[in-house]
Amino acid sequence: MPGAEVRARDHAGATVGAGRTDLEGTFAIVQSAPAETLEVRCAHCQTQRLALAGRTNLALVVRRYAALESDVPSAADLAALPYGRIADDLALVPFTVPSFGGTDISDRGLGDGHGLVLDTGAPLVDLATGESSLADFPDRYVHDISIVAPTEAFRYGSYAGGGVFALYPNREQTSFGAVDAGGAPSLALEPVLGDLRPSYGVSSDDGVLARRVDVATTTGFAGGSLDAGIGSAAESFPAEFGFDTFSRSLDLAHVDYATASRRYRTFADFSAADVTLADDALGNDTYRSSYLAADVRVEHPGPVTLAIGALTTRQTAIYALPVLPYSVLTGRAYDETVYVEAQSGTQAYGVHAGLGLSNITADETLSSAQTSGDRLAVLPSLGGELPLGGGLYARAGYSQAIREPTLLEADAQPSPPPNVAPLEREELTESALGFDAGGRVRAEVIAYRQFTHGFDEQRFSGIGASVVWQVAPLISLRAWTLRAEPVDYTTSLEPFLESDVSRQVVWATYANGGGLRVDAIVQRDPRSAGSALPLDGDVYVPILPSAALSLGSASVAGVRHYYAGVRTR
Repeated sequence: MPGAEVRARDHAGATVGAGRTDLEGTFAIVQSAPAETLEVRCAHCQTQRLALAGRTNLALVVRRYAALESDVPSAADLAALPYGRIADDLALVPFTVPSFGGTDISDRGLGDGHGLVLDTGAPLVDLATGESSLADFPDRYVHDISIVAPTEAFRYGSYAGGGVFALYPNREQTSFGAVDAGGAPSLALEPVLGDLRPSYGVSSDDGVLARRVDVATTTGFAGGSLDAGIGSAAESFPAEFGFDTFSRSLDLAHVDYATASRRYRTFADFSAADVTLADDALGNDTYRSSYLAADVRVEHPGPVTLAIGALTTRQTAIYALPVLPYSVLTGRAYDETVYVEAQSGTQAYGVHAGLGLSNITADETLSSAQTSGDRLAVLPSLGGELPLGGGLYARAGYSQAIREPTLLEADAQPSPPPNVAPLEREELTESALGFDAGGRVRAEVIAYRQFTHGFDEQRFSGIGASVVWQVAPLISLRAWTLRAEPVDYTTSLEPFLESDVSRQVVWATYANGGGLRVDAIVQRDPRSAGSALPLDGDVYVPILPSAALSLGSASVAGVRHYYAGVRTR
């Protein structure tokens, strides 16, 4: 562990030598007198003390407070938590809000649920309906999560104003398996076969049968690292509201390459996907959306890290409206984005600035009109964090993002402007006051305001607070609350508008390393008011060195689920 403070002490507790671990986590201390104990301290770690007993070469294992390491659930969290759907796991992340039904998600409720989901690195957004790739992961399938803040939306062109959520089935070089029986039975298999990482998952949740298979590999190539893979997913939906059953399928391919030298780091990502929703009774496509993307980024590390990047996406879609008279919506959207970025800082402060230039070309043939055109958008972003002393800090940020409305949203507009491609521009201004002294507690209060202009006209004001407290070495408490209200909806054209965002989460955990684990979770969301017991929970009990029994219960969309499962690793 780099940067840890190491002290040698004599029999009276006085310091007789001190130092810090290097980047490899090693250290060497010159003593001014004989030492009897060694003490190691680091940020968000349990202090370790060891009697030397005359030894001079030592290896120490330091326990980090996992709850303070990252805001997102770890692979160990996802294996134990009582939720199968990834949207319910993401809903535990501070200020992250799932849409009603869990088919979409966003950071702080921004963009009314329009967060961008990176599916195994591919930024997939269905141009026809706005469906995110959250729907393409069966229960218990995702085991690696990272989140990019909406203030870095300029890197992705459009659709990133609500934050960017990167999801992967298996990126660790270890095997993982899961089988659950109960209200939402599921099976996940993720072995590692040499350089290959195959993954398979299937689940039946609320009558929706979801299946997915992925194969990925990582190998050295041309002095760098090459990661490539393919994936295929399918879902079957039961008959509801008098409509026939539907099925949804996804085919995905991606190639990612990264290399680094002393002066430069280079990343290149390419992906292609095809999404189809079919009417099972009639055997025809209700909609079809295709996607191509290429992203190249070059970084120059230093006291000020500079980066330049370029992203291009190609989306096409066709949607058959399931109403009479029968009509078909078609559209395409091309996005070319270039950007520059600079960031500098340490653990005590940080400054970040970015500027993106996006050219959006869109053509949409709607049931009422046809719109087309080019739009050029400049997307600035600026943020910084300043220490105030004693572990207190203040941060602030301003950013802009853009979004192309879906075919359904554009068709729902009462009178679309002639020959103008609709576009939304979102502005975000936020500030926060926090506390983090590297101990057992981290807390933050945020306030923000969002402006949406163009196709939609809205203003939001919101405030939230979060706290993470390692109550004891084995007990952690995570809690957050968020309240956002619309200031003005005077000319909003959203067909399915939500009036406000309000959410509270309390998550307590007892985790004894690789041993017994217990979670208790309380969530409050007015949109799901009236549900059964608000308390969700799980018990994770190792039964073999590589297997554990997992029991749990959760209320999802007002329905109480119970399950029993086995986890292997």
